[in-house]
This record gives sequence, structure tokens and C-alpha cells, in this order.
Amino acid sequence: MDSTQSDISEFDMPLATVTMENHVRGMMSDGLSPDEYAARWAHTIYCFSEDGYRYRDVVLQSWIHALGAILFQKNGAPNLNELRAKFLAAEEIQKIQEEQKYEGF
Repeated sequence: MDSTQSDISEFDMPLATVTMENHVRGMMSDGLSPDEYAARWAHTIYCFSEDGYRYRDVVLQSWIHALGAILFQKNGAPNLNELRAKFLAAEEIQKIQEEQKYEGF
């Protein structure tokens, strides 16, 4: 994963569309923190740019920017192995590892 907007101030970022905001709301709908969301779903994210936008709702912006920091390992964010150890059972971690092996990661 690569973030092209890592040096841009949040104030200089383009405004997210309503469709993008709804997508982020959907990601947040299970009530997971960005940390747990990354632990559970990062292996399914192949393209991510939602953290390159500012959001009208500060809660959405904070959540998606925190997720982006984890995915791109910015600002001292925890790594996925740490998060998986914290949030997932051993069986869940093993399943993710098997999926990644199958997909060539």
C-alpha cells in the first residue's frame, strides 16, 4: 500500500464526497475501532485512499485517518501483527495467514 498524500495537511486535502462519507460510515457500522477494523480486515483491502480526504464529520475523519495511519504505518501507528494479537483469536490469525498465503502475500 502506498499513500501519495502523506505530506499534505488535513486542511489542504480535498473534501470527501457524500458517497465516500457513506462508504466510511459503512466501514464503521459494526462499531469497531480503527485498530480492530485493521486487525480483522486489512488483509482484504487492496486499494485505499480514503485517508487522503477531509470529512464534514470529524468522527468519520478521525476514524478513517487513524485506519490509514495503520495501513500505511504512519505516525507510529501499531503494526498489524500487534493488532491481530490483541484483537483476534489464534484461529482467526491462522485463517488470515492461510488466506494471505493462498493469495501470494
